[in-house]
Amino acid sequence: MTYVSPFGDMDSDHEWPDALCLSRTHCANPSEETIGEFYEGTIALIDARVPQPAFFLARQLAELSLKAFVGPGARDRHDLGKLLKRLQEDGDDLFAADEDRRLVVAFIRDLFARDPGGDQGRYATTRGGAFSLATVCCANPELFRQYVDLLFVYTQERLNRVGQDATAPSS
Repeated sequence: MTYVSPFGDMDSDHEWPDALCLSRTHCANPSEETIGEFYEGTIALIDARVPQPAFFLARQLAELSLKAFVGPGARDRHDLGKLLKRLQEDGDDLFAADEDRRLVVAFIRDLFARDPGGDQGRYATTRGGAFSLATVCCANPELFRQYVDLLFVYTQERLNRVGQDATAPSS
């Protein structure tokens, strides 16, 4: 059997009616679409009871969301704690007095506490050789999904609000 790449180049016609679009080149809002895909992947993994990749994608979802809030040039790489601290010091909307936002922040802090280096759930072991997520036994799938949903809904509403603000006529 000869290898045929499953990936189409940008200048080629798609021969597949249900092609998976990987590029962000033609997206109206690349950050929003990427965050949406990470959300869908996280939910699918929780529902399929695939725990470590679900944890990893949930953490990635949180990281992408925080970086979208910080804006271009977020240099804190995978450090959710530094990203949260930066947003809090700037008086960010995420820290407004609202129960859902409080839960979103608590969930992100929980993800960070369980995986400060951003490598847990991605591999069987951490960069240091310890077993991945060795301090976490399991996750309540309903609560896990609830917090992922809260994070995603807040992020989408906020990105849509920013997008609307950018297109609104100035006074």
